[in-house]
Amino acid sequence: KASDPSDISVSDGIDTIIVPAQKDGFEEVFLGEDCWYAIRISGGMLGKIKFIAGYQTAPISAITHYAPVDRIEPYGDAGKYKLIFSEPAKAIHPIPLADASPANMKGPRYSNFAKLKEAKTVADLFGKK
Repeated sequence: KASDPSDISVSDGIDTIIVPAQKDGFEEVFLGEDCWYAIRISGGMLGKIKFIAGYQTAPISAITHYAPVDRIEPYGDAGKYKLIFSEPAKAIHPIPLADASPANMKGPRYSNFAKLKEAKTVADLFGKK
């Protein structure tokens, strides 16, 4: 059966949240403030997230950086969260959207850090749709 990325079990080893970001916010907050905020995170995922990866939207259209997450705090009153990095984000080999649908990266997605380090394209992280 096809796996639905929104229906993730613990056995998948999910430990990474991938967030879409536009250039200005990415540079100012992700790289400049060592955090990312106003993210919706499924309640069951809060204790599992150890890393955050940043997907830069068009024209870059690639995952370009990651950081270890120190802690997750509630942010605002709309059920969103702020992730504080334990160290500055590091650049990784860009993981391009390639043949995956841009809809794949409209909101936060979950993956596995080991898979992220090996991925050549975004489709490698979530399977081809």
